[in-house]
Amino acid sequence: MTYLYIPLFFLGVSLFTGTAIILINLVSNLIWLSSRDLTISIQMFFELLSNDILNGMLFFIIVILTFFIAFIITAIARYFFPLDRRVSYAIAGFIGILVMLQLTTLVFTGAILIAGMRSILGFLLFCISGLLGGYIYGLLLNKVMR
Repeated sequence: MTYLYIPLFFLGVSLFTGTAIILINLVSNLIWLSSRDLTISIQMFFELLSNDILNGMLFFIIVILTFFIAFIITAIARYFFPLDRRVSYAIAGFIGILVMLQLTTLVFTGAILIAGMRSILGFLLFCISGLLGGYIYGLLLNKVMR
């Protein structure tokens, strides 16, 4: 019965991480626009956020595939090395998002498609979102896999 929770946890943390990355990207874009003297209202912020989330289905699919590969590799590694679930899945989430962002840049011949990733801070915040997603996944697994 507890194994039924695993896909729900996986989809939940994937959606959480994808939404966090979309939010970070939106905030970094709005900071840049406000530095160019564009006024942004709270209503505009939430409209843009909802549009980005609704139009980000392909991005969510990419995050789901990234986490699927990273978490499968982590499960195999945990079979041979007894690591803490929270730490191992947090590292997997961080590295998974890092690799995903690097691969998207390589596939498009060096063009950085995600605007928030153009700064070191944005890139790091995206990877930290993956770390948090992986940590939450490991934490939820700890609760049901005792």
